[in-house]
Amino acid sequence: MTEKILDDLLNISTENEVVEFKEAKAQYSKEKLGEYFSALSNEANLKSLPTAWLVMGVKKR
Repeated sequence: MTEKILDDLLNISTENEVVEFKEAKAQYSKEKLGEYFSALSNEANLKSLPTAWLVMGVKKR
C-alpha cells in the first residue's frame, strides 16, 4: 500500500497545496519541518481532505 501511495505521488505532474517534494540534500531544521507540516495540514483541512504529503528525498520539477 505504501509503495502505491508513493508511486501515485511521484506520478503527479507538479506540487500542489497538499503535496510537496523536498530534495533535502542537507538537514532541515525542526522549525522548517514544522512549518511545512503546519502549512500542508492547514491546506488539507481547508479542502476537507484527510491527508497531505511531504515527500522527502525527491526533487520534483
